[in-house]
Amino acid sequence: MAAAVGDSRQVRPAPPHYRAGMGISREERPGLAGLFADMAASCARLEAPTYALLSQHVADSVNDPGPLADLLDPYAEAAVGDMLPLRFLGAIHRLALERRAPELALFFASMGGTPPTSERARAHFVRAFEDVVAHQGGQIAAALEWFPQTNEVGRTEGLFTVLRRIQHSFGLPVRLHEIGTSAGLSLRVDELVHRGIVSDAQPTWGDLPSIIERVGVDLELVDINSDNGRLHLTSFIWPDHVQRFERLRGALAVAQQIPADLSSADAVEHVRSLRLQPGTTLVLWHSAMWMYLAPEQRAEIVELLAALGDQATAEAPLVHVALEPIDTVHRHVFRLQVATWPALPDTDLPPGLDVLWGTAPPSGTPVDWAVPCAGAIAHDDAGRLLVVRRGQEPAKGTWSIPGGRVEPGESWAQAAIRELHEETGLHGEITGFAGLIERAAPEGATYVIADYRLRAAGEPRAADDADDAQWVDRQELSSLTTSPGLVEALRGWDALPT
Repeated sequence: MAAAVGDSRQVRPAPPHYRAGMGISREERPGLAGLFADMAASCARLEAPTYALLSQHVADSVNDPGPLADLLDPYAEAAVGDMLPLRFLGAIHRLALERRAPELALFFASMGGTPPTSERARAHFVRAFEDVVAHQGGQIAAALEWFPQTNEVGRTEGLFTVLRRIQHSFGLPVRLHEIGTSAGLSLRVDELVHRGIVSDAQPTWGDLPSIIERVGVDLELVDINSDNGRLHLTSFIWPDHVQRFERLRGALAVAQQIPADLSSADAVEHVRSLRLQPGTTLVLWHSAMWMYLAPEQRAEIVELLAALGDQATAEAPLVHVALEPIDTVHRHVFRLQVATWPALPDTDLPPGLDVLWGTAPPSGTPVDWAVPCAGAIAHDDAGRLLVVRRGQEPAKGTWSIPGGRVEPGESWAQAAIRELHEETGLHGEITGFAGLIERAAPEGATYVIADYRLRAAGEPRAADDADDAQWVDRQELSSLTTSPGLVEALRGWDALPT
């Protein structure tokens, strides 16, 4: 397969810069109606019809005089990042869980109720909600001061698989640390999978390492040994998502049996305190928390990890695993991104490079695994670039560089050399790494393409996925119809032909 280099989602060897997982910027203040309308749309897309109905009702009526307007008026200038709709819905759900809103609980699947589907049921549901707001405004107002905490353990599906790969590469016991740990449930990832609470997505990827240290920090820890703490976690799970309740119930039971070292601490300070230990792999993990950090905090964590990574060796590796929202537009897609110091031995990638392993919904499951590919940026002694005309989709008929999927058992660099030979008949020698790019795959996954610089010589003969192959100089390249982003990527990597 000819690699399609470059597109609007180009990724280079640089620190991750996650943005808020909301539909509009975290700093925007669209008003109460705007906040709840956006929440209604999110709930509808994420198959939470009960919350979608409730949020839309609030959006439509919050500016009308009455108990609802009085209750929410102090938050009229709330920013998106304040998560007001989530806090409000969590407060309502908590009242139902505490048996203080029995008429409302009739419609919450989390309470054994039936979501309203008919016009009559929806009207009954809205009346029950308005009654709760009118008579229990004080309890709701108090609960609005609490920040959302779900500690969704489904997000560990990706972490578990990453740990398998780490074990395969380094073969060392793991010290697992989590920032933004909430109640520390994710730190029991191995037992969560062993008990079937979280799906074992890639059992063929190898054995799980021994986790010898489980450490989590959070500014506001949740105590799962208290009724209030368990209720706090449960209230922020959406009533329509019954499967998430089952996962949380199982995770709480596991946490009672598997100890973890939890403390109230700042994420930056904790990362600053991390030290490598020979004979162990240090894994720093976080999910759905990067958005809560200020830009300068994120930058400092990235710098601290890079500095610690400079000290890492194969006997004392460092791994950073993150599951965070992609951006403000794709707010319901989370990136499972991994960086390792040193690089995984079977990848031939630079150390510390953030690599997309897959994407997932906010619940973390299922993971849509990325497809690893490699591209060959081959030049001859005259500085000409070797290009092939694509014989298959995507971008059939356009010109690109040789490349294709990484096959089992080979490294990215080996795949680049093989694809070069299969598509042009030429043998090449790796001279360096150019960069990573991402491209949407036809089947809905993502191609993650590692492009390598190669030196090659001879007359190419098109084969495999290529319809034609030739050496081109810069002027000749400009006359060709190239795959999207190819020229821009090559220019950014200083890899254009002369």
